[in-house]
Amino acid sequence: MGKKSVSAAFSLLLLTSALWSGGWNNTLMGIRALGIGAAFVGIADDPSAIFYNPAGLILQEQRLNFSISGIYIMPTHEYSMNGVMATSHENTSIPQFFFTYKASERMTLGFGAYTPYATGGMNWQREQLGTPLKSYLGIISFTPSLSYRFSEQFSFGLNLNIYYSMLEINTENETGSPLKTKESGTSVSASFGLMYQPNEKWRLGLSVRGPATVTLSGTTSINENVPGFGTVQLDRDSETKFKLPWDIEFGISYSISERILLSASAQYSMWSRLDKVDKSIKNVPFVGDVFVQEVLNFSNIFILRAGVEYRIPAGVFLRGGLGMDRAAQPADTLTPVNIDTDKFTLLGGIGYRTGNTQIDFVYILANGREREKTSTDFGFPIQERYNLSASILGLGVTFAF
Repeated sequence: MGKKSVSAAFSLLLLTSALWSGGWNNTLMGIRALGIGAAFVGIADDPSAIFYNPAGLILQEQRLNFSISGIYIMPTHEYSMNGVMATSHENTSIPQFFFTYKASERMTLGFGAYTPYATGGMNWQREQLGTPLKSYLGIISFTPSLSYRFSEQFSFGLNLNIYYSMLEINTENETGSPLKTKESGTSVSASFGLMYQPNEKWRLGLSVRGPATVTLSGTTSINENVPGFGTVQLDRDSETKFKLPWDIEFGISYSISERILLSASAQYSMWSRLDKVDKSIKNVPFVGDVFVQEVLNFSNIFILRAGVEYRIPAGVFLRGGLGMDRAAQPADTLTPVNIDTDKFTLLGGIGYRTGNTQIDFVYILANGREREKTSTDFGFPIQERYNLSASILGLGVTFAF
C-alpha cells in the first residue's frame, strides 16, 4: 500500500457533521430546557443548569434533584454531484443524567454526564459514494459542578469538564480492502456561569465554556492481500487531534405571570479554533509513518434562541421555542462526510408534574438551508449540493426531594 493510497483513504473521513448548531455544538441537553427552545441560560433552575449555566443550580428549591433522559436523533444528510443525489440516515440515541445536592442555602453541588459536542455519525453506502463509509464521533463530558450564592440577587457557578472522546471509522482503501479505526482519549476544560436576579420577574445569565484540545489514540486496522499469504490484517497505532472552541452565551428570562415564562439567548461560538484535524498512522508497511491533515477553517458564529413555557394549574406545562444559527464551516471545505448548513429549528414540548416527579417530552424539527460548492476536475465543471435536516425526540424524568 503506497502513501498516496493511505492518504486518500483517510482524507475527509475524520469527522461527523453537526445535528443541532453550527460546528459540532450539541445543545441537546435537558428535556424541559429543549422545550423552551434551549434558551435556558437565563432560567437555569433545574439540574440541566450544570450544562447551561451552573450559577443557576442554587435556585433549585429541593435539596436533592436527579434527572435522567434520552434523546433520539433521526438525521438526513443529503449530497448531490451534478444532479445525482445521495442520502445518509444514521440514527443515534443519547442518554444523559444530572444530579444536584443543595449543601446549604448558599451552596449547591452537582454532577452531570452528557454530550456537548459531536455525537453522531454517517452511514454512506457503496453505491452512493463509490466507497462505503460508516463513521461516529462522540464527546462525553463528566462534569462536577458547584454553585454559590453571594446574595439574593447574584450567584456564581463553576464546572470541571472531563471529556471522553470516541472515534470509529469503517471504510475501504483504494484496493477495496477493509480499513477500520477505533480511537479514544480524554481531555479537560472548565466553564463558569453568572446569574443576576434583580427581582422575582427578571433573570440575567451568562455562561462561558472554555476550550479544549482533543487527542485520540488507538488502532487502525488495514487489510491487504499479500501474495502467498492471502488477506493479512495489520493493526497499527494511530492518533487524531483537533480543537474545541470557546463558547459564550448570554440569556434573559421574564415571568409575565405565575403561568407564563419567556426566555431568549445569544451564543457566540469561537469555532475558528477548529482550523484542521491531524491524523497519523504508525509503521505502515512499505511507507512508514503516515500523516494526513484535513483543513477545515471553521469560522466563529452566533446562535440565537427563544422560547416560552405556559403552566396549566393541573400540573401540565406547554412549551415552544425556535433557534437560528449559521454554518461554521466554509463552503470550500464541505465534503459528504462533514456537512454543515445554516439551520432553523422549531421545538415543542409538554411536561407533567405530580408530587416529587416531573415527566417531560420534546420534539425538535431542524431544517437546513441547502449549500452549493462549484469546482472543476480535469477541466470539467462539478456542482455539489449539501443539506442537513433532523427530527429529534426526547423523554426525561426528574425527581426532587
